[in-house]
Amino acid sequence: MKILNTNDIKKELINELNKSTIKNNLHILTMNPTKEVLSYKNYIIKRCKEFEIGYFYKEFNLSDSKEDIIAYTSSWDNNDGFIILLPFGNFNDLSYLKENIKLKDVDAFTYKSMGYAMAGDRNYLPATPKSIVKYLEKNIELESKNIVIANRTELIGLPLSTYLMNKGATVTVINSKTKNPIDYIKNSDIFISAIGKADYYDKSYFKDEQTIIDVGTSLVNGKIKGDVNYEDLKNLDVKVITCKKGIGAITTLTLLQGLID
Repeated sequence: MKILNTNDIKKELINELNKSTIKNNLHILTMNPTKEVLSYKNYIIKRCKEFEIGYFYKEFNLSDSKEDIIAYTSSWDNNDGFIILLPFGNFNDLSYLKENIKLKDVDAFTYKSMGYAMAGDRNYLPATPKSIVKYLEKNIELESKNIVIANRTELIGLPLSTYLMNKGATVTVINSKTKNPIDYIKNSDIFISAIGKADYYDKSYFKDEQTIIDVGTSLVNGKIKGDVNYEDLKNLDVKVITCKKGIGAITTLTLLQGLID
């Protein structure tokens, strides 16, 4: 197993952010956040402080209505950016928020941003898919590649699969209902996982010469773990991008890049 990294992309993003004057704020919105959401929130704030970017953290109550949320977002300058960290409590009307939040969308949450992303505009992809694409386009010829994605959400799997198909890759999206997922994964050139189950995929899912990109995160005993059991893969001839030092190392930087005009 060979562990790959995103150090060159990370360096480029840091240089860009250091050279930019970002005057707009970032609003980080949560509701009944999970420990994983809180961990990500804290890392976003850490990066905001590093680059002297103004930020506001707002944790909504479970009793807050869609009107309360829109009233809050509408009270700020529309040039400010926002990110809603999912899962967003038990809130069941995200569609209303997607239609009515007017702040600058840095994580492709709104329908407008999703439309551009689905049309193939990389700039409008959510931060995680955009970070994955940054790495892939810099290092791998995507045309004709067989890619399997274990995630079907609007935040990762849906926009990422559409973008990669537009680039000429053959893409399969699997989920918890997929029969015999091991068959799809083992026959792929590139496997991308974002299921949030620590050490779920062992060596039985893989074969030599694959590229594995792990963007799943789980907080276990205070430590972030990915979906792939890296230790179990050590004797395979595979290339692995780990969750923390791989895509995770550039996701927040990519998110903040969205604030640059």
